[in-house]
Amino acid sequence: MNLNIRPALIEDVDTIMSIEQTGISHPWPRESIEALINDDNKIALVVEDAPNQVIGYIGATYVEDEAEIGNICILPSYRGQGAGKLLLRSLIDMLEKLGVDKIFLEVEDMNEPAIALYSKLEFTKYNQRKDYYGPCRDALLFKRP
Repeated sequence: MNLNIRPALIEDVDTIMSIEQTGISHPWPRESIEALINDDNKIALVVEDAPNQVIGYIGATYVEDEAEIGNICILPSYRGQGAGKLLLRSLIDMLEKLGVDKIFLEVEDMNEPAIALYSKLEFTKYNQRKDYYGPCRDALLFKRP
């Protein structure tokens, strides 16, 4: 699969919102996605397939040497094909160039594909929030030193 990573543009917001609605139980509001694109201490990247269709995105906030990944979402029909790994790796590379050496994220404990992806890219679990996503739906906290 031929994929391209690029910075998200304000014109991508509707597509990003649509992607979130296909795969996230609590999609972000438009204002939060726009802030990822417009704010100086935030980064949003998209991944496109060969016909330049946005198939996923990732967003993070950073301050000095620390960053937190807010969301990563890939269209269901493209999952498991390397788009998420390429997107996450691209974000990590970009953050490292900005001087970030600690990256944090949280993931629902039932999201096994995401947990596997994070582990492959050297994220380690350091804590857990009970019932964060609802009853019996914990948040696992990961970091990449």
